[in-house]
Amino acid sequence: MSKNTHLEHLEDSILLDGKDGITDAFKFLDLLAKTFTTGGSNAFKITTKWDGAPAIFCGIYPGTDNFFVGTKSVFNKDAKINYTDSDIERNHGHALGLVEKLKASLKHLPALGITGVAQGDLLFTTDKRQKIIDGKNCITFQPNTITYAIPEDSDLYEKAKKAKLGVVFHTTYTGDDVSTMNASFGFNINQLKSSDDVLVLSAETGTLGKDTLLTKAEKLKLGQIKTKAPAMVRNAGSFLDQVAEQIVAKDQLTIGPRLKIFFNAYVRQGKTVPTPDIFYREFTNYFETECQKAVDKVKTPKAKATKLKKMFDGLKFIENNKGSLNSTVELYKLLQEAKLVFIRKLEKGEKIGTYLKTEDGYEVTAPEGYVAISEGTNAVKLVDRLSFSVANFNVSKDWVSGDK
Repeated sequence: MSKNTHLEHLEDSILLDGKDGITDAFKFLDLLAKTFTTGGSNAFKITTKWDGAPAIFCGIYPGTDNFFVGTKSVFNKDAKINYTDSDIERNHGHALGLVEKLKASLKHLPALGITGVAQGDLLFTTDKRQKIIDGKNCITFQPNTITYAIPEDSDLYEKAKKAKLGVVFHTTYTGDDVSTMNASFGFNINQLKSSDDVLVLSAETGTLGKDTLLTKAEKLKLGQIKTKAPAMVRNAGSFLDQVAEQIVAKDQLTIGPRLKIFFNAYVRQGKTVPTPDIFYREFTNYFETECQKAVDKVKTPKAKATKLKKMFDGLKFIENNKGSLNSTVELYKLLQEAKLVFIRKLEKGEKIGTYLKTEDGYEVTAPEGYVAISEGTNAVKLVDRLSFSVANFNVSKDWVSGDK
């Protein structure tokens, strides 16, 4: 089965796919710009990235007439497929909270009449609450980091109040055999039957309103970003192809894997990516330190010599490609800057409140992010990583993760 269990951030595509990744990233930006100028198209969609947990797979299992539910572990070599409560207890009994979620899914989701296989995220089962937020009665649920609130004046309120389970679907699987099923991003909830017990939310943003279309100033800003890019691409392209190859090889004592980790380290620390010169110094120190740790862990002279050679080769590679690394940093920052233009526009169209639970109450926050989908098969994440990731590491959670 072609699975959809992990999406990459727009800016990370340049590290993962080199020059091709740069081309793809700017194609997505062009499609976004067109969408935010015309209001949308059938071939290009944008969905809200719901902060649900766990990921849920369900529907009629290929080759059978039986409804099943599962987590990402449906893709394991020893796939955990659940047709009955007994299957759930046998496959997931080590995680009691997950067992409750899956049993509720198995009980209520068949009523929707799913004919194929769908992937989504659970939003609530027995853990939804009624609270007063910003002076309004709300149905709230916190599947992961973000608390969602449906206010009493929303047309979803009564449905949410009655529902025993909430879910958002975002991926459709088609095919007659598990090994050959293909995933396509997006799910048409209009094909589902109605059930008072299940609140089904659509991930798709729909047609963009006039207030979310690009202004002249925003078009100018995006144009300036696009103008700066070609020189950086010329400087960094070959370097990024090598980085991509090293990431595929997964040798942690080469530049590629360490460069991706290092970019993400800024996110985890809640810091913006610095200027190229500062990044160059900090990354060089980081790479040398990590390699030295690997050297210190081995005991034989031969093993130490092998790892030291990797360290010296890596440091030389950094030094020889300083200009390319600097252009990579500039390009990475430009892509982050460009995607934030669209994220801010999309946030204006959200209809369900999103909050962070704090010691002092609920603090308004933006959604986790969005997914841009081209032709149903190519997709990238659009996430304000600095704000969401900091919250993700620090907010108190009451959630259950899926099996690995």
